[in-house]
Amino acid sequence: MDVTLQLPLREIPARIRQRQLSAREFVRATIEYIERTDAHLQAWVEIDRDGALREAERLDLLAARGTVLPLHGVPVGLKDVIDVAGLPTRAAFAPLGDRPAQADAAIVARLRELGAVVLGKTHTTQLAFADPAPTRNPWVPDRTPGGSSSGSAAAVAARQVPLAIGTQTAGSVVRPAAYCGVVGFKPSLGWFPLDGVVPLAWSLDHLGLFARSVEDVAYAYVALRAHQRLELPLLSEPPRLLLLVDFLELAESEVAEHLQDVARRFREAGARVEERRLPVDVQQLLAVHHVIMFGEMGALHQQALERSPDAYGPRLRAAVEVGQIVPTGALLHARRLRRRLAALLEDFLAQADAALLPTASGPAPDRSTTGDRRFQAVWTLLGTPAISVPSGLTRDGLPLALQLVGRYGHDRRLLNVAAWAERILPALPPPPLA
Repeated sequence: MDVTLQLPLREIPARIRQRQLSAREFVRATIEYIERTDAHLQAWVEIDRDGALREAERLDLLAARGTVLPLHGVPVGLKDVIDVAGLPTRAAFAPLGDRPAQADAAIVARLRELGAVVLGKTHTTQLAFADPAPTRNPWVPDRTPGGSSSGSAAAVAARQVPLAIGTQTAGSVVRPAAYCGVVGFKPSLGWFPLDGVVPLAWSLDHLGLFARSVEDVAYAYVALRAHQRLELPLLSEPPRLLLLVDFLELAESEVAEHLQDVARRFREAGARVEERRLPVDVQQLLAVHHVIMFGEMGALHQQALERSPDAYGPRLRAAVEVGQIVPTGALLHARRLRRRLAALLEDFLAQADAALLPTASGPAPDRSTTGDRRFQAVWTLLGTPAISVPSGLTRDGLPLALQLVGRYGHDRRLLNVAAWAERILPALPPPPLA
């Protein structure tokens, strides 16, 4: 593989500014690498080769006139529930058809403003739920890459693209990031408008970012949020972390032992790591999440299920049918509980810089499933920022990851803590596919 394709995110616009790289040559090399590798990986639904190269040429003309944007020439993959003007949004759901989107989603429009080059669409599970996508895990092809943002995570892990966008309604950003050995960041609920994104459950849907390092994710997030300063200042001292015992007890033994070892490393590096339990039961949090998610899915899909029942995969159809029998009173009560639980957890998280737990209960399972969403859905319910950072490999050579969770709205602080943690941890090698 061309070593240029492994440049850190900020290096791409920097080299274009210095005339060491052209956007067109970088985008072309990226597309050619995808074409060589994706028959096996199946991360991509569609590559807009001609459109991407035209945009790269326009960006080179802009750079020649002295204007280089924060994401100038950075190729980006978009999960196929996100509208890109001129490309279909299929969402692995046949009734949506092949009709091209008329306009860019808000996140796509912002990426273009920043100089990013939209390469195309990455595979999703059907309508971003749980019926598996065709994408393979780049580490071991008979394992799942996770879901629902399967293609986005796998494409970043396989070095096919340096940045990808996904969505999360339960665990669909941070879990596939963990299974594929990349960084996945789910910022606070509402951090960016969802205009032009196919909904799954209105009050739970988040946009999220995939990249190969915390630095890359942070750089993209800060640019998307229109902050003037693109660098995150380093922590002035090691963080205080709450190691969540509740999730260690639910994890597989190898994962629990690994995270205890990670906590030991952090303590040796000066962090204050305190073992704590959540002030509420994890099962209550998960029950509230499920009632809201299924109830909203049931309402959203009522008419579509009546029109096209055979178009639904078995997991999605079952969830929608369950959601249609959730009583309105139960859904309203779950929403009230959600607010109450969020207040309790806000006070709990305020006691430290971040909570620490495994991203998932185990490494990537087989491809019949997209994995266990319990360890991520809690934070989706609460809307708090969460980030998955690769932390090692199992004895069988599969990626493991830690999850850091911060207070609602404290996204930049969480990124600082994650950057500190990443410096302590050993770097993962590229997966065999790369």
